[in-house]
Amino acid sequence: MFNRLPSLTSIKVFETAARLKSFKDAADELSVSPTAVSHQIKSLEDALKIKLFLRHTRSVSLTHEGELLATTANRVLRELMHTINEITTSPDTLHIGTTNSFAAMWLVPNLEDFQNNNSDIDVQINADDNLYDVDNDRRIDMVIRYGKFKDQPGAELLIHESPGCFATPTYWQQLASTDCWTFLCTKWKNQSLPEQNVEQLLNKLIPGNKQFIIRSFNDENQVIQAALTGQGIAIIDEILVQNSLSNGWLLRGFEEVSSALAGLDYYCIIPERNRHNKATLYFVSWLRNKITSDIKH
Repeated sequence: MFNRLPSLTSIKVFETAARLKSFKDAADELSVSPTAVSHQIKSLEDALKIKLFLRHTRSVSLTHEGELLATTANRVLRELMHTINEITTSPDTLHIGTTNSFAAMWLVPNLEDFQNNNSDIDVQINADDNLYDVDNDRRIDMVIRYGKFKDQPGAELLIHESPGCFATPTYWQQLASTDCWTFLCTKWKNQSLPEQNVEQLLNKLIPGNKQFIIRSFNDENQVIQAALTGQGIAIIDEILVQNSLSNGWLLRGFEEVSSALAGLDYYCIIPERNRHNKATLYFVSWLRNKITSDIKH
C-alpha cells in the first residue's frame, strides 16, 4: 500500500528544509551536515521525478510542487509526533528556552526540586535573550518568556510580576546618611518591551533634599550582582531575587516606589506538537505551582 512512498527520513529532512527555507539551518536542526541535507533532497527529487526546490546563489525556495508537499509533510509529521507523545512515556530530554536572567536567577536554583520528583526527565536549558521561534525551531520543546502576555494557542500565564526595590541590609541602614542614592536598572535588549521612565518616577517620590543617580545595565544578572556588592538599590522583579531574599543578602524597601512601578508577565508557550507531551505538561504544572508558592512566601 505504501511501497511507493519515500523514506520517512527524506520526508523529515525535506520538511525541515522547507520550513526553515535553508539547507544549512535544516542541517543545524537535524545535527547533520548541509551536504547530507542536500543529498537527501536530491534523492527525494530523483525518486519523485520533480523539482522541489529552486537553488539560488545564497538561498533556496520551494517550487509549486514543493509547496504542496511541504504543507502535507508538516501536517503529517505533526500528527505523527502528537500520536507518539500520547502513546509513549515521557521522553528522556526536555529542552526549555528562556532568558539568561530567568535561567540563572530562578530556574537553575529551583530545578533540583523538579528533578527530585521527575528523575526520568532530563531538563536541558537553552538560555538566550533573543526570542525563539518555538513553532519552527524543533530543538526547543517550550519557552518561558517575559513581557506582555497575549492569549494565544499554547500560551499560559505564569505570573504577573511587579518590580521592587532591593538592596543589602547595610545599604538600607546607611541610606539616611547618604546624600546621593544610586538606583540600578535594566535597559532591555528586547526593544519590544516597554521602557518605564524610572527617573521621572523617582523625581516624584524621592525626598527633595536627596539626590540620586541611575545606573543602567544590559542584563538583570548584572543589576543583581551590583546590588549584592552594595553598589545601590536594584529595581528588579522579586522572582529573580528570591534566593537573595531568603538568605538575607538583599532586603526589599521603598514600597512607595515599588508600588508605583509597572510590571510585566512571565508566561510560557508550548508549540502545538508538544501540547500533549507528558514531560512538558509535568514541567509546566511544576513551574506554575513553584512560582506561585515562591511569590506567596
